[in-house]
Amino acid sequence: MAQKEERYFVGIGASAGGLESLERFFKTMPNDTGLTFIIIQHLSPDFESHMDELLRRYTGMDIYVAEDGMATEPNAVYLIPPRKNLSIYHGTLYLKEQTGQKHLKLPIDIFFRSLAKDQGKHAIGVILSGTGSDGTLGVRAIKEEGGMVIVEDKATAKFDGMPRSAISTGLADYTLPPDDMSEEMVTFIKHPVNPDIQSFKETPDNDMLSRINMIMRTHSKIDFDNYKESTVMRRINRRLKISHLVKLEEYIDFLEESEKERNILQKELFIGVTGFFRDPEAFESLEENVLPNLDFTKNSLRIWSAGCSTGEEVYSLAILIKEYMEKKGLDTDVKIFATDVDDTALDIAGNGSYPQSLVSDVSPDLIAKYFVKGEEGYQVSNSLRQMVVFAKHNLIKDPPFSRLDLLVCRNLFIYLKSETQQHILNKFYYSILKNGYLFLGTSETLGEMTNAFSSIDSKWKIFAPNEDFQPSLPSGISFYDKQNPEIEKTNQVAAASSENVNLENVLRQAVSSISSPSLILDSNDQLVHVINDMSEYLQPQPGKFSNNFNTNMSRELTLFVNNMLRRLKTERQHVRLNNIMNGSREDTSLSLSGYPIEIKDQVFYFISFIETTQSEEDNESDDDMPDEMKERVRYLESELQLAREGLQATVEELETSNEELQSSNEQLTASNEELQSTNEELQSVNEELYTVNNEYQEKIEQLTKANNDLNNLLNNTEMGALYLDENLSIRRITAVMKEVSNLREEDIGRPITHISVMPGYPRIVDDIHQVLDSLDKKETEIEDKNGHHWFVRIRPYRTEYNSVNGVIITLMEITSLKEERSKVVETHEKFEQVLEISNMGWWEYNGRTDHFNLSSSFLQNCGYDKDMFPTSLKEVSDYFQTNDIKKAFEKMLTGYKDTIDLFASYRCMDGSFIPVHFLGRILEKDNDEDPLRIGGTIIDISHYTQQGE
Repeated sequence: MAQKEERYFVGIGASAGGLESLERFFKTMPNDTGLTFIIIQHLSPDFESHMDELLRRYTGMDIYVAEDGMATEPNAVYLIPPRKNLSIYHGTLYLKEQTGQKHLKLPIDIFFRSLAKDQGKHAIGVILSGTGSDGTLGVRAIKEEGGMVIVEDKATAKFDGMPRSAISTGLADYTLPPDDMSEEMVTFIKHPVNPDIQSFKETPDNDMLSRINMIMRTHSKIDFDNYKESTVMRRINRRLKISHLVKLEEYIDFLEESEKERNILQKELFIGVTGFFRDPEAFESLEENVLPNLDFTKNSLRIWSAGCSTGEEVYSLAILIKEYMEKKGLDTDVKIFATDVDDTALDIAGNGSYPQSLVSDVSPDLIAKYFVKGEEGYQVSNSLRQMVVFAKHNLIKDPPFSRLDLLVCRNLFIYLKSETQQHILNKFYYSILKNGYLFLGTSETLGEMTNAFSSIDSKWKIFAPNEDFQPSLPSGISFYDKQNPEIEKTNQVAAASSENVNLENVLRQAVSSISSPSLILDSNDQLVHVINDMSEYLQPQPGKFSNNFNTNMSRELTLFVNNMLRRLKTERQHVRLNNIMNGSREDTSLSLSGYPIEIKDQVFYFISFIETTQSEEDNESDDDMPDEMKERVRYLESELQLAREGLQATVEELETSNEELQSSNEQLTASNEELQSTNEELQSVNEELYTVNNEYQEKIEQLTKANNDLNNLLNNTEMGALYLDENLSIRRITAVMKEVSNLREEDIGRPITHISVMPGYPRIVDDIHQVLDSLDKKETEIEDKNGHHWFVRIRPYRTEYNSVNGVIITLMEITSLKEERSKVVETHEKFEQVLEISNMGWWEYNGRTDHFNLSSSFLQNCGYDKDMFPTSLKEVSDYFQTNDIKKAFEKMLTGYKDTIDLFASYRCMDGSFIPVHFLGRILEKDNDEDPLRIGGTIIDISHYTQQGE
């Protein structure tokens, strides 16, 4: 059974300068590719677009302006109308009015996203010249669904804003001039699907996929064995088509040789499904069901966004929480840990700068509040940025964050195998506090961990952990560590023994119950493990996340911990530092206790943070402190108190100044936002006007060419023309008209009634009025002062809508024609005279019209007037005494005879008959060689018959 041919849809986004790019694109695009093209432009709502007329010069495909509910066909082009947003559903186009609100209009993003959702891998997105960043969100959506993206090269684009923004996503399959796009596009859709890839799931030998995973693991240090095979193979199939390869073996060789291809495939596998406030209803559920139940009274809230991609979702969380706290009057330190394995995505997220189109899903009020407008788009404000700590983190291999109030991991599990999902969910269960929450994507489930969590919102996948659940690590998960590959084997053994897992849990709970808040550090001062609540002492700082304790602890406390570590490394025995600083309460102080722990060849350091009361302090060892040291401590404390009081006064003065500056800054910010809003509107209007101007410029060029053609036609045919408007004022005069008439260039604009136009045509004004009244043409012949003859035609001037908008008068010289006609008339008259003298006449018969014509000279000899003689063959036959004439005609017309030669009697006006000799032959034949016109002579032979008698 023949496979049904796949149909592809091409969405083309173009803005300012896009007309030239569109012309170049369609000039090289064949008319029979089977593709359906939908063009989305930024059109002015106040001007009529002529894009359909302009594009018809460059393509033979049918071009339509889209209508609501219009079905699409292959090998056709559809254009978005002004003031509309366009979407597609099951191959049918739907229109929606653009809202009048002052908000960024992104018709390209709107259509591309609907195209990606409707057509999936059969969607092709093309970004051409334009300003702004419209289309960037749409490009992500198309690539997310497995479609193809082509972007115009910045070097050929008149305006590179849209191409540059699309290229910056790293998702463009091709970056080409418009002329070269058609070849790559046709090659892509005609590329044969590899049967090995189609039947991959049914093939037990996974050797080729393993080779690809091995190559990518070496390149990226990430094991893609945990990704779903179907996901990986879809991405590889795309790369086969893009790279013009057919066999999987060829692609493996190519992947091994090309670092560029390895980078591209890694990006393909890391495509982030994210956006600001993606699934708004999910965030509404989060605000309604989760935030009210979080404990905002404690010192810090800890949130982890796992698989944060480029950060849009993280900042959406930060905005949601900040708005909630402001609405409820809450003041709590919120730390959001955002992690991912993709360095490129983390760089974008950490920078916090996004194109205009990416923040289109954020309300204008929130944009003004939490974003700063820059040249290239919007920058996240510092207030949000300080809430988030970005770090590279591998969910499968690296230890998770702990004591979380909320854990967000959306749209990551859809790419991972089920056993990998369960392994990660096990980690998540231990990371979340008993009163915390888990927030997953809409397409993700808990699987075997269903009993570990209770559902808060089943639709938007919000869960809370069940306290009595005891998870165990699933078997069969492999991990990879570059420094210690043996970990892979160790992990598999540990995962297979549930007894080890349970014992570990018992030991962990035992240590937690008897120990103060403690840290375990390795020999490189890296945090290995945290015991009990360390939130009083550990505070992750903004910036790239690090496990080094120095970056997560106050500077004052770090000095004491470093001192203890130095002593532990040197003395290799228990060290205690008493009363190093005040505790969390006024009647307590903080002490440090540390132990070195040696395991095989590695040394770890166990440091406990112990708060003691005043009574306990009296029993501590500082009684052994020398009196000089105690006096020194008291002196330093008094000096510190004085410094603190001075610092407090300075801080209060700075706070007052800061409030004044803040007030001024808010006013300037408000003014800047208003100016920015105005600037965006002007930019949008400027873009629309550029598009309109571009179309009109093209129209002007066409009109100029048409005008030149008309002038050349009139001048080379030596015709005169005079154009009058609806008020009969002169609008245009040609050169020939100036020669014949009294009109000059300076008469343009003057009424024709005020001028003596042509002496040889005094009735011209009356004839013009008559034409306007009757709307019928007027034709006449005139003679100028030089004796030249002219044929004059006066007609109404009609527009393309057939309305009368003036009069046009044309002149054509017929002097030579007049002379030739005179000669012909003179010759004809002489010929008639000769015939009359010779008692001869000529005749002609047209078989198609049944028209018989006889020369007037012969008729007059027989007493007939020209108007009295009949014209049909039947009536003419009645004037002869025999039927032989009629029969002879019929034989000639049917091709039976070629000539007529017979004698007959012809009836004259007085009733007498004269003998005649009738001669004839065929004069003209039709396309089938059948006789059409016959003719000959008729001779009065009565004189000869009388002589014979």
